Amino acid sequence: MTIKNVSKHGLLLSLSVILFFLLSGCTMPPSKNAAKEVITKYFEAKRYKVVEIEIGNIKPIPINEQRYMGTKGYLIDVKVITLEATEDIGSPVIYKKGEKLTFNNGRITIREKSDKKGDWIISNIFGIAIL
Repeated sequence: MTIKNVSKHGLLLSLSVILFFLLSGCTMPPSKNAAKEVITKYFEAKRYKVVEIEIGNIKPIPINEQRYMGTKGYLIDVKVITLEATEDIGSPVIYKKGEKLTFNNGRITIREKSDKKGDWIISNIFGIAIL
C-alpha cells in the first residue's frame, strides 16, 4: 500500500464513523399504526370515537417549521377520518351523541416527547374542525 491509499482508507473510515453518529441521532418516523394510535387516543380524550381513519404520507416537518433544539416532528396526511361523538358536545349542543363527522384531506403534526423516545404527541391539527 502506498501512502495515498492509506490516507484514502483513513478518510473513508473517518467519514463512515461521522456518518454513523449523525444517523444514529436521527429519529425514525412513526409507523402508520403508531400514528393511528396517537390520533385515536387524542380524539378519545376529546369525547370522539374514531370510526374510520386512513393515513396517507408521513413526512418530516420542513426545516422552516422546526423548533430550535426541539424534538423531531412529522406531518401526517389524513386522507379520511370519521369521528363519532360519544356524548352531546357544545353549548348549546352542536354535536349530539352518536353523530358522525367525516373530514377529508386533513393534516396532523406530531412530535416525539422529549423525555420518552417513541412516544408521540399531537401539536397541530389542520382540516379537522371539532369542538
